[in-house]
Amino acid sequence: MDHPSLATVVASLSGDPLTLEAPPSWSQGRTLYGGMTAALGWAAAAHTVPDLPPLRSVQAAFVGPAAGRLTLQPTVLRRGKSATTVGVDVHGEAGLAARLTFFCGAARPSKVMHERAIAPAAPAPDDLPAVLKAGQGPTFATNYDIRHVSGGLPFSGGEPEFVMWARMRDADGADPLVSLIALADVLPPASMPAFPEFGVISSLSWNFDLDRLPDDAAAWYLCHATSQSTADGYSRQAMSVWDAAGRRVLAGSQTVAIFV
Repeated sequence: MDHPSLATVVASLSGDPLTLEAPPSWSQGRTLYGGMTAALGWAAAAHTVPDLPPLRSVQAAFVGPAAGRLTLQPTVLRRGKSATTVGVDVHGEAGLAARLTFFCGAARPSKVMHERAIAPAAPAPDDLPAVLKAGQGPTFATNYDIRHVSGGLPFSGGEPEFVMWARMRDADGADPLVSLIALADVLPPASMPAFPEFGVISSLSWNFDLDRLPDDAAAWYLCHATSQSTADGYSRQAMSVWDAAGRRVLAGSQTVAIFV
């Protein structure tokens, strides 16, 4: 199987409307991995809409499989004095695959500034073993180096929570923000330690806010996901991503359908 880097995949976006072939090495089951779908949506928005302010918040609805020939259609929903909202519809061969909304806002003077989020304690990633061996995990995971810090492992019966370090294996030429969006969804559903057996999962929605913009596509990030409630075949979880300096870069929530 060909394993194109993130930069190579983004560079293949072309045409009007923008299209590309969904790379199998970035798949999760029968669809493109959700983080990659959102990352490509942002790449399409940034490519199509000039002079966007910094990205502040994202809403992603995963509607159907992002497979085969993908078409990405960015639309400016509103452009104000300091804020611009861009919608991106992603269509696959089976129809609408994702509906993404990107909220961008220019910085402005403010008398209020504070940070109250505290990163989980964690050893350095180089002091921890890799989580996955060759051939383990979903296909897209081969693009990442992932190290377990704390929380249960899948199917372990442990706490429904993960803290793990992650970085992209081949980040050469990748835009740091596209890379971060792709990476921020890399952990398994936080409810998975409670699974009594393997079960199919499917992300339904993912909403996240950015505390700061990244500057290194190859950086290690500390990822934390915790299940807040799971019932009736759906799991709701909180997620956060921290840089190596202990600063939160992203925080969000996700609803996942679980078939177990």
